[in-house]
Amino acid sequence: MTRVNGLLLYPVGHVSIDDLVEARILIEEAFNERLPVYIATAKTNPPMHLIDWNRIQYNAEEVTLWIAERVRTILSSNILVVGICGCDAYVRGLNFVFGLAVPNLGVGTVYTKRLETRDHGVFVSRLAKEVVHETGHLLGLGHCGSKDCVMSFSNSIVDVDRKNYRFCDNCWRKIERILEN
Repeated sequence: MTRVNGLLLYPVGHVSIDDLVEARILIEEAFNERLPVYIATAKTNPPMHLIDWNRIQYNAEEVTLWIAERVRTILSSNILVVGICGCDAYVRGLNFVFGLAVPNLGVGTVYTKRLETRDHGVFVSRLAKEVVHETGHLLGLGHCGSKDCVMSFSNSIVDVDRKNYRFCDNCWRKIERILEN
């Protein structure tokens, strides 16, 4: 893997930049300050043709590809991109997804609709966990069997709340080796 120069949080749709600023603190902590996190301040809206109108959800694969096209120049600088999308999304075979990563593109997405709650601190924590999780996939990690590791699979919001925003020791050793390159 080529050296990774950072992570860009790319807001799409109804997303608060203030929430991203708060989540960035947890994301940088999860990577022990070894992965700089940047926030794009220009918001964009996903095109309507990416919505499956029968489901009233965005197609996560199509949104991720659409973002990859928009950030091609940034990707050429070896900066990973995670689109923070203020909407609900799915992939074929699943009712919904919290996020999606396409490692060969260096782009992932996190969908905030199912992370929302009245407790702002809980929302920011959920957002950070999902960004760290998708970034872990972009860096080459798979799902982890340790239920409290950020890389554990989340089938429900209960699973998201249960896990930590940090990597378990085993996953961290892998991340550390990747970030050393």
